[in-house]
Amino acid sequence: MKPRKTVYIVGAGLSAGIGFPTINNLLSRIWPILPDNHKADLTEVIRFHNPDFTPRALASFPNIEELLSLMQANEQLFYSSRTAIGNFTPEKLTDIRKTLLLNVATWFHTLQRDALKSPAPWLRTLVERMKEQNATILTFNWDLVLDELLFKDNLDKSCYGIGNSKNAPTLLKPHGSLNWYEAEIGNYLKAEKRTVLYKKENKEILMFKAFRAPRSSKRTYMPLIIPPVYTKEFGNPLFKRLWQKSVTALSTASEINFLGFSMATADFHARFILRCGFHNQLEGIIRQDGTRSHPTGQAHVNIVDPNSDVHSRIIKTVGWSCHSHTGTVESWVNSTT
Repeated sequence: MKPRKTVYIVGAGLSAGIGFPTINNLLSRIWPILPDNHKADLTEVIRFHNPDFTPRALASFPNIEELLSLMQANEQLFYSSRTAIGNFTPEKLTDIRKTLLLNVATWFHTLQRDALKSPAPWLRTLVERMKEQNATILTFNWDLVLDELLFKDNLDKSCYGIGNSKNAPTLLKPHGSLNWYEAEIGNYLKAEKRTVLYKKENKEILMFKAFRAPRSSKRTYMPLIIPPVYTKEFGNPLFKRLWQKSVTALSTASEINFLGFSMATADFHARFILRCGFHNQLEGIIRQDGTRSHPTGQAHVNIVDPNSDVHSRIIKTVGWSCHSHTGTVESWVNSTT
């Protein structure tokens, strides 16, 4: 009998169980800790797109994916929407967007530190299970919680599916990671605390080996992350490699566990990659000569999420019957121990 290949597909729902925000409440939760000058700038932008916005009304906060998508459209059509430039420039809009993302990244490091002071028992159990299974974990989260728990002092590029694989779990992060930096800024990291993650086509990505934000009074370290917008861009060749690795893992898996992954309607890229994997399970992976390998057949699929609509969306993408656990990741881990 062939060994089972287990894949976990992890979304914000898992991180939410240890104190991280979801896409819907991120903006309202981070608002109190934003610098006042940034809140003033951001309020101006939000009110342009949502005139009824007031920080005093929780319900008026937009979904951050919608807000960043609107800001992206604003940047793209800035010069097409006016015949003259006023006091509000496209450069200022870009700066507001980048500052927001940097504040989110910094906050996530704080949340990670708090969550791992005393990791929840269910989270420890889940990580040990992933280790025992030598699982492939496909996560769309930026944070380093799983990275730190899975790899500790053994972090290298193979942990992220780059280079020679080890007899250990693999963490694929096709939306980027808070410890990845493009060489332009990553070269300023201390040599003993960085290593090359990926290099191709004159594009070098460096990995910061500490599970925290770099400390500097002189420079701003913006990590390589894909912003949550409707039309995501994956220009760096690293992401092509990660998507290919993701499809391969999905195509040959025996068991696939969706943990807190909402399969948002607007996340076209993730849905397409998932469809490729499930299609290949039935048809086989395409070889270099255009033929297909022998298909592995339908994987056993578990869906874990409190929202029944999420289950419906995932089942539709998978294409066959799945086992549903309509509850939290914590309750699923505890029920399957």
